[in-house]
Amino acid sequence: MTALPEVPGIIEGAVTISAEPDGRMSFRVLISADATQTDRCDRIELIISPEHVRQALAGTTIRRLTGARTTDEPPMFPCHIGLSRHNGNPDRA
Repeated sequence: MTALPEVPGIIEGAVTISAEPDGRMSFRVLISADATQTDRCDRIELIISPEHVRQALAGTTIRRLTGARTTDEPPMFPCHIGLSRHNGNPDRA
């Protein structure tokens, strides 16, 4: 699998991680997050299946136990992605 290119530029944000009732992990990212202005942020949600969460954790554990600090290719697995763009209209609901 080909490694993903790095993303240029850094922006402020916040992330929450929660376990869903069905076992999936949900990573909710608020872009340009201000704790009091979450309705004005772009939002991205990554949802990872239990199987892929286990694979990612197993790979991390194996690398940690073997003392590996880097790998040629970072672990990659499928996920579902949700995107909600803030349109800049302060009157939007």
